[in-house]
Amino acid sequence: MSDTILTRLKNNLSFYRFNHSRQVAEEAKKLAYRWEVNPEQAFLAGLVHDYARDLSPERLQSFLPSFLEAEAWQIPSIFHALAGPSIVKKELDICDFRVLRAIRWHATGCEEMTTLDKIVFVADFSEPSREFEAAQEVRKIAEKDLNRAYLLTLKAKLLYLISNQKPVYSASLRAWNKEIGINGRKA
Repeated sequence: MSDTILTRLKNNLSFYRFNHSRQVAEEAKKLAYRWEVNPEQAFLAGLVHDYARDLSPERLQSFLPSFLEAEAWQIPSIFHALAGPSIVKKELDICDFRVLRAIRWHATGCEEMTTLDKIVFVADFSEPSREFEAAQEVRKIAEKDLNRAYLLTLKAKLLYLISNQKPVYSASLRAWNKEIGINGRKA
């Protein structure tokens, strides 16, 4: 990883978000070793997953893929994940499809999550500075059962959105339905 990426992260992110990104990168790397995924890809995806997080919704809209369904354009809280791959590719010259994909799905999940996608999704929720109970539980479970940790993370995110009367992106609902329907998993 280059010093340029770290410098740009420091310049683009708040102090809090920069530290969060570093923690996610370390957690993702640890989980990657555990689940036999490329640790460099996991670290990089975790490090830059929120690169676009502090940009305005107006700026992010110019990077949103044109093929997005209409509903996505109505949920500004996920713009950073939807636009993130384009911005990271343009500004940081990161072209690894697996890394870009993990950035894309880190906030919402989707029906077809790769192991790397799940690692970044879980690491974002449960990195060590996240001290709330659900994060601590997911962090422990992720060492033993990544799929269960992913499902618990998805459940916690959905419950938060619903209980706060926030919109839920349909990709998250499809991910949930697939996990509990097809696989019969319980969170």
